[in-house]
Amino acid sequence: MLNAALPNRGCDHTLRLVRQWTDERGLSFDAVAAWCHENGGYCDCEVLANCEERWQDAKHDVNW
Repeated sequence: MLNAALPNRGCDHTLRLVRQWTDERGLSFDAVAAWCHENGGYCDCEVLANCEERWQDAKHDVNW
């Protein structure tokens, strides 16, 4: 989702797009944001740059 949305919507130095993604899926934004922060993602572009590969590895092991 971030790959598609960031080029068009840009990063505003928040987790705005991550929040939208969690809200659309009924997931806990706080839990996902905490995980992002632990893995170097403090805004949408950092999540894409620093967390994408870790997310692919971890998403199956976490119960959000």
